[in-house]
Amino acid sequence: MKILIHLAAVILYINLVEGDFDPTLHANYKQLNEAECGTNPGDELRPFIVQIPRNKREARLGEFPWVVLISLHYPDVQESHKCMGTIIARRFILTASSCFAGYGNEEISLNSVFVVAGEWDLSTDPDCEEWGCAPKSTFYQIDKISFLHTNAPAQNGKNLALLRTRLPINFNGYVGPICVDYGETLRREFNGRFGIRVSGWGVSNTDYQQNNKLMVFGDLDIVPSTWSALPDFLPDSFKSQETDESYFLIQTLNETSHKSDTGGPVMVNFRRKGSKHHRYYLYGVFSFETAFAIVAKAEALDVAAKVRYHLKWILDNMYLKDFKLPDKILKLISGSDY
Repeated sequence: MKILIHLAAVILYINLVEGDFDPTLHANYKQLNEAECGTNPGDELRPFIVQIPRNKREARLGEFPWVVLISLHYPDVQESHKCMGTIIARRFILTASSCFAGYGNEEISLNSVFVVAGEWDLSTDPDCEEWGCAPKSTFYQIDKISFLHTNAPAQNGKNLALLRTRLPINFNGYVGPICVDYGETLRREFNGRFGIRVSGWGVSNTDYQQNNKLMVFGDLDIVPSTWSALPDFLPDSFKSQETDESYFLIQTLNETSHKSDTGGPVMVNFRRKGSKHHRYYLYGVFSFETAFAIVAKAEALDVAAKVRYHLKWILDNMYLKDFKLPDKILKLISGSDY
């Protein structure tokens, strides 16, 4: 009976939106966009008189509280693999499915995946600046992994994974969710120099060596969609699974390699109508670097999955319990191929 009621609710929901997906009508939307999403509440905890200078492109403590470090322990590999992810809700983190490619065809043990929230400086815990310290970083275990496609390498396309933590993530001044598109931002194209890519702790470019201790970030250009119509330098396996609506290209200045940024956020800063403050919105998930780079100009073109295009899939998998409609039924009622 419960299954029939749930199915009827889903069908009613689809009829209401009539093909124009409105995430606010989804049953799981209430988990997204909490009051403090996309903000830096840690800024309010710093003494007003203290001016904290930036050291090149290093992030400040608590500046991007939604960025997490994902630690994966592949089979038969001694050292753990590091990836990045973004908190979108108290129990959900969005990342790249290719982070899990190292497991191959073997079943992924949930005990081999850990999320570290509140990380900033890998060499210290707790992390501190001149004015004081943040709470210690927290490890969270995972109890579910949902793949948009598979855990295949990024160039195969559909490179998203949704992680559900066993326990709710504790939000504080240094850990919190990013905002996710709805309404006004869903209809806006963020082209031009309007983006920020958080590089976490593995960026490799002209300013930093691989395996940084501090979180770093970079400004970028979001390449207009008219430029991203299946360029020749993208792998054929990617072209066969993606459309130019489901991904976008980013041009990062002063950097030529981003091998360790996989799963990290590409975000935009935007102030909605009627709001007094700007907030960060998750526009994309870093997928893979292309083989194309203008070394003379220190510019690279990279690929990111467009979050808004996959928003329905994300919400459909944001169940706090394991029950959800079977994939065949979801495909039947939505017309989408999961």
